[in-house]
Amino acid sequence: MTVNIVKRNGDVVPFDPLRVKKSILRAGASEEIVSEVMARVIPRVQEGMMTREIYKIAHEELKKADTCFACRFNLRPAILKFGPAGFLFEKYVAAILKGHHYEAHVPEHELQGSCVRHEVDVIAEKDGRRVFIEAKFRNDYRDSVNLKDTMATWSRFLDLVDGAAVGKCEHLDEVWIVTNARFSDRAKQFGVCKGVNMIGWNFPPERSFASLVDHTMLYPVTVIDDLTQSEIDRLAEADLMLCKEVAEIEPEDLARRIDVSLERAQELVEISSKVSDSSHGHSNSQK
Repeated sequence: MTVNIVKRNGDVVPFDPLRVKKSILRAGASEEIVSEVMARVIPRVQEGMMTREIYKIAHEELKKADTCFACRFNLRPAILKFGPAGFLFEKYVAAILKGHHYEAHVPEHELQGSCVRHEVDVIAEKDGRRVFIEAKFRNDYRDSVNLKDTMATWSRFLDLVDGAAVGKCEHLDEVWIVTNARFSDRAKQFGVCKGVNMIGWNFPPERSFASLVDHTMLYPVTVIDDLTQSEIDRLAEADLMLCKEVAEIEPEDLARRIDVSLERAQELVEISSKVSDSSHGHSNSQK
């Protein structure tokens, strides 16, 4: 009997277990674990259920089988925990770039362009090239970065380039837009035409946001399910945005830096170690 479900855009479609199975496989789970999880997910799917509800069920069942895979599976919702202002997302973008061997930071002050001063989300440098990055956080990843957003970023970049030419700010070689959502077709058309490096959740396919995270295991601390907002804020203040960074800290030091009990620090280090361990499966969370 066919069960119809409701997609995020409101379309009603038949439930396809294969789509959920593929998403669990992308989290690095073995075929055996996937089969066990799907055997528990499928009976819970009901007529008219939203896709987000189904993925929530899959996450719950995967967590019972393996906490690490459940964390990786939950990457996209985990990034939404950086909201609503988006400042933590900027720090996370900088942390990802550091993981890809860039020198990256969130500037404390505005940069002076030729005409006006500009807030800059992230500055990154590698191989002698300095990059101006706009981190476009979206609280709803169905939203998009549109043409107006892209043109505004390009305009700011040009003013900073002109400002650098007369010594008002540091020189910039490239402009990037990084988002946890997507780009509109016109935004992509304009950005590609102007040479803007555009990185969205699934764009470009060979170097998308999700792949930058997955291929180097740069998962945010927010993939840890029971992390409180207070812990997220204190980890950010300590410049610990990645599970990989937390995994490298002694529990005693972590407890002191984020003001938690030694027992809690040990738990966070243990979970972070499993999540960032490349030998513990391999993820590609672009669901």
